[in-house]
Amino acid sequence: MGGFPLRLPDELAVTLSQQWPWRELQIRQLVFLLSPALPSPPAIIIHGPQDSGKSSVLTALLTAYNMELDMNGYPEAKHSGILPYAVVKCAECITVRHLLGKIVSVVISGACASAVFPNEDARRVWEEDIRARTRCDHVSSLPSVLRDTLDSVGCGKFVLVLDGIDGLREGGQMLLAALGRLGELVQSICVVFVMKTSPRPLSLQVAGIPHVHFPPYSRNEAISILASSQPPQLFGLPTEVAQKIYPPFISTVYDSLIGPTASTIPVFRSACEKLWPRFVSPITNNEKPPGVNPRVQWDFSRLLVRNRALFQHQGEEVLVHHIINDESRALTTNTTTPTSSIPLPVSKASSPFPSLPYLPTLILTAAFLAAHIPPRLDTIFFSKFSSSSLSARNKRAHHRRRLKVLSQAQAQDQDIDTPEAIASPSKSPGTKRRKSKHTKITKSALSSALASSSSTGNAGANFINPRPFPLERLLAIYSAIDPNPNTTAATRKPVADTVYPELATLQRLRLLVPTSSAVGADSAEKWCLNASVAVSSDSTGPSEWIAEMARGIGVEVGEYLAGGLD
Repeated sequence: MGGFPLRLPDELAVTLSQQWPWRELQIRQLVFLLSPALPSPPAIIIHGPQDSGKSSVLTALLTAYNMELDMNGYPEAKHSGILPYAVVKCAECITVRHLLGKIVSVVISGACASAVFPNEDARRVWEEDIRARTRCDHVSSLPSVLRDTLDSVGCGKFVLVLDGIDGLREGGQMLLAALGRLGELVQSICVVFVMKTSPRPLSLQVAGIPHVHFPPYSRNEAISILASSQPPQLFGLPTEVAQKIYPPFISTVYDSLIGPTASTIPVFRSACEKLWPRFVSPITNNEKPPGVNPRVQWDFSRLLVRNRALFQHQGEEVLVHHIINDESRALTTNTTTPTSSIPLPVSKASSPFPSLPYLPTLILTAAFLAAHIPPRLDTIFFSKFSSSSLSARNKRAHHRRRLKVLSQAQAQDQDIDTPEAIASPSKSPGTKRRKSKHTKITKSALSSALASSSSTGNAGANFINPRPFPLERLLAIYSAIDPNPNTTAATRKPVADTVYPELATLQRLRLLVPTSSAVGADSAEKWCLNASVAVSSDSTGPSEWIAEMARGIGVEVGEYLAGGLD
């Protein structure tokens, strides 16, 4: 570097840590791994959940390394800290050939921008010439193409960022392994893989790759990030009052809306910005606080009592993304109402049951089945293969016939006992009774069927009453009943990224409760179903609510509980 001063990694880490709080450890790791003055590994994996700051911190770091520095009057020091880089958004690439062409294109653009040319015409001529004679149709030719491109401009170090590499639609594990070896075949390239999911062990089939993990923000971290910014300014709201009310306000928003839904920092910030004017509207509208004391003023506790509904049903609306905003929707309604005489079709009435997203509904359905079905019947209802002499299909058919006979017998007994059946004349012996298409299977029939098939005689009670179940059994049933399983091994997300976050959300909602007080999620730990907290006891039971939600995602709970009907 000729003895010219450089921006020290510690100074850069401190500067970026002030811009991105609670990411100091990750910033220091990336600062030293990608330093222009230090050798970098061939590949780096950065992983973490969505909106955890992975791409933003990495882009800010690479931008800071490429800032022109003019220190102590040395003109030559302007390019001493330059680190050329290129970012590829893998979600925008449809095919593998599209991805390879995108990589070559951004590498040419990055190398051309960082190289030194006599004038802009020479830069343009070189870029047009290299693009005209460069072509990459297969991953095997990618190293030679990139090597020739970087060597032609004398680039000593280049950072290639593959953002969202786990979202590729094609390629599979072999493509990831080939891209992981790219840094070994081209000495001047460092490939950075940015993933939303946790990588598998040896995901790139190369050992010794550094991993930088961006964990999700905790409650205290998320609240401190929003509390560090100034509250939105509103007309009629004094600054001193806003600074006093805003910190407990954002804590209440997180505990009531953000925490139970596992939302991100952008959603948290958007919810606070939307709810803040409505929360302090009594102050801005000059309303009188409740009470007889004329000196009383609005404080956080009085505002919280006044806006109780804001953190319940009304506040949940801000978490739903709408393509059309409320103003446009209201304007459209007011415009079409007086001119149109034809009544609009009435939409389907909303279900009285509370609803959940797809993945929490599937996990809750698996927990419901695990709590009501004895473990000895898992092989019959959930396993694709059977270890005994009879096949699983024959076993299921045997249970179906048994349940059907018991259900029909119970239905006939109920028909005979009714007064209408006694008063009505009997039919002729020659006429046959029409069979009903759907047979109702009651709890007593299920209890009798399972009790008769068990040697102990307690299977019926185990079936009706929910029992604790281990987490390993819940995951197995979840995989068995998934109506949309991911069959591609390369794009299949680990359990830690799919089930565990939603399991934590259900635990915060008190729908699933661990039987022990352990902090970690152990596979042998048992859980209990607590779905009665989400429905009213007078109108709806937990089983009907879960069955209604499961039917909405394509899972019929009755087929597993009753074994189905022939």
